Amino acid sequence: MKRVFLLGYPIAHSLSPAMQNAAFRALDLNWRYELLETPRENLRAAVTRLRANDCAGANVTIPHKQAVIEWLDDLSENARRIGAVNTIVKHADRLIGENTDGYGFLQSLRDAQFDTRGARVAILGAGGAAHAVAFAAADAGAASLAVVNRTEAHAVRLADALRQHFPQLAITVNRSEAIKDATLIVNTTSVGMSPDGHASPMPGEFPRDAAAFDLVYRPARTRFLRDAERAGARTIGGIGMLAHQGAAAFRLWAGRDAPVDVMTAAAAAVLRETEYTIRNTEYVMRNE
Repeated sequence: MKRVFLLGYPIAHSLSPAMQNAAFRALDLNWRYELLETPRENLRAAVTRLRANDCAGANVTIPHKQAVIEWLDDLSENARRIGAVNTIVKHADRLIGENTDGYGFLQSLRDAQFDTRGARVAILGAGGAAHAVAFAAADAGAASLAVVNRTEAHAVRLADALRQHFPQLAITVNRSEAIKDATLIVNTTSVGMSPDGHASPMPGEFPRDAAAFDLVYRPARTRFLRDAERAGARTIGGIGMLAHQGAAAFRLWAGRDAPVDVMTAAAAAVLRETEYTIRNTEYVMRNE
């Protein structure tokens, strides 16, 4: 049996095992996708595990998308440019870092019939996912990019990386005016991932005519999305991006097209089931 792992911390909430294992079953592959919870101090050992003969590769999630690069043998051109890895592919005895987040982001926007060309994009966060989203938006013809992050030095680092590849693109850092003028606001932070979804990374009110995209997919309706909806903004949840980036990773590991519909349905089913359980548990606790 071939194994594929998810490296990150914490990762118990992840829908990727349900999604990828459904795809393996659909194509009759004797493969299994497993969680490999990896605190920062265990990252090198986790990457070493990927070199075993039974392993085909891995996904990488928060907080390791940039730190993992140190332990890989090489990067694809795309991952090198972005400076972040969300997929590791084993070629012979070498581990190659790839990034499918940007592809998943753009495919999800296309599914939602949002045209990125000419968009004024505001990105909340400056980690590995933010890097992938920012480069994808720039590649797709965004008119401007605003990076908003609590630690300004990290936002400046992302802005500087973008300017090297897109010298004509208007890029700003931590400017409230850019948020107010945005036509697409993307949350790339993990804020809002708690079961109650009370937290929101949005610094201020949503522009009424903007689209709001949250990479967080659990809960399905984060406070970020609920606040955007109340303001009259269009909302896009993270499960579509999850499925598309996962399908691109599947192709890299298995060399076959992934059943995207199967993957999306499997992830959505688990999300519905767990959120129903949470709501039912909260109801019982309130009425005991």
